[in-house]
Amino acid sequence: MLSEPELREIDAMDEYERLLAYDRIGRGKQMSAAEVESQYQAWKGGGGGPSNTTIPPANAPPQGSRSANYIADASRYRPSYDPSKEAVARRSQIANAVMCPSCGSALGIPATRPIKVTCPSCMSDFTFTS
Repeated sequence: MLSEPELREIDAMDEYERLLAYDRIGRGKQMSAAEVESQYQAWKGGGGGPSNTTIPPANAPPQGSRSANYIADASRYRPSYDPSKEAVARRSQIANAVMCPSCGSALGIPATRPIKVTCPSCMSDFTFTS
């Protein structure tokens, strides 16, 4: 069962972020994304609308930084089309694969945190803190 603060947090998101949150929250609570979505829809339809004041979580990262949405198999996101020594060195540093919060593209990144990433697909800049 989702708590009231979690439901308010989902409600404050735009549609695309909400879809990603259904999956993220579901994995954390061992539920499917559809179950999380149905609980949110039931809460939304039940008149429990959000208040005008949004209370940020106590352990929220600094504004402008994001928590990474990890992809299980990072090895698929190590491009091998560039045989140069520099490219080989960059590929060896890729430890994680994350989803771009803006467009959903997969990005291979090193394990260093915080890290500033520019998505090559949508050119959005993000700083991942975890």
